[in-house]
Amino acid sequence: MMHILLSQTGSYRDVVDHLHQRGAQVISVGPANADAGIHSKKSILKSMFSPALLRARGAWTANDRVLVIGWQSLPILAMIRLGILPRPKKLLVMACFIHGQRARRIVNRAWRWLRFPGMGFIAFSQGEARNLVDNVGMDVAAVHFHLWRQALDGQADAATIGDDGFIFSGGFSNRDYELLLRATRDIDVPLCIVASAHNQIDAADHPHAMVHRDIAEQKFEALLARSRVVAMPLKSQGEACGQSVLLRVLRNGKPLIATRHEAIEAYLGRDYGGFVPHSDAGAMRSALLRALQDADFRNTLGNQIRQANQHLERSSSPGEEIERFLLSD
Repeated sequence: MMHILLSQTGSYRDVVDHLHQRGAQVISVGPANADAGIHSKKSILKSMFSPALLRARGAWTANDRVLVIGWQSLPILAMIRLGILPRPKKLLVMACFIHGQRARRIVNRAWRWLRFPGMGFIAFSQGEARNLVDNVGMDVAAVHFHLWRQALDGQADAATIGDDGFIFSGGFSNRDYELLLRATRDIDVPLCIVASAHNQIDAADHPHAMVHRDIAEQKFEALLARSRVVAMPLKSQGEACGQSVLLRVLRNGKPLIATRHEAIEAYLGRDYGGFVPHSDAGAMRSALLRALQDADFRNTLGNQIRQANQHLERSSSPGEEIERFLLSD
């Protein structure tokens, strides 16, 4: 039998709903009052001591297969190590990517201590997969690469997609908004940034920037859909990042200027024409200016975005892919 352990109720619906329909038991092992927004490292650590973890006791046997989604995987694995929970036939950990190198080294040590035969990972980026093989010592066959995708709320109506002439940038993890502000300071068009309260952004002296914090998904996408070009400034470090905003870019067909990062290359291909080097404000500025001023360049980027979206839509569903990983031996 299959079991899904959720750190946050309501997350990864595409995967959870599919597996539940296939007979999987769903158990929430996170705090009951956890919201669906961005969580700080402190709140994630605190959630690892939630009494809800005890719901896993007696849930499975040594012949079952378990998918643990999120950072509750660490205490669950510790409980297995201590004999509080039985070791299942197969256990996969998903959605535990990290951007900071110090945090990554700490978690790597935990994975090495807690791993056991039959345990594996579902990685959302090739960087995450490499780390698990090279630094944790996981067998290549136990690390499954999954191109992260799911149905996102707030989709813009097709009639509202347009071009109001401004630059849009949004998202939380691994962002380099300081670089974007430097790159656009002397570009005489509005810059709309939608970020989290956890992002440190000082746009007080930027002549054209407006910063929104933690707005509803529908408003987020409505702004993205009305922009002329989307900017995605990413730091060179980190693993999975930018995918949720990228999925909105794809389904709205918007031209994208992005820092080259393998997490985004996985969707668009290395030859996508809107990539710029990381930490290069001059390259970001030049690419944005070209996208703002050159309609042919915008159309080329837009066509590449639409082709990438069509390729993604032809892929198997997230739930089907995760089920294959879970049932494989």
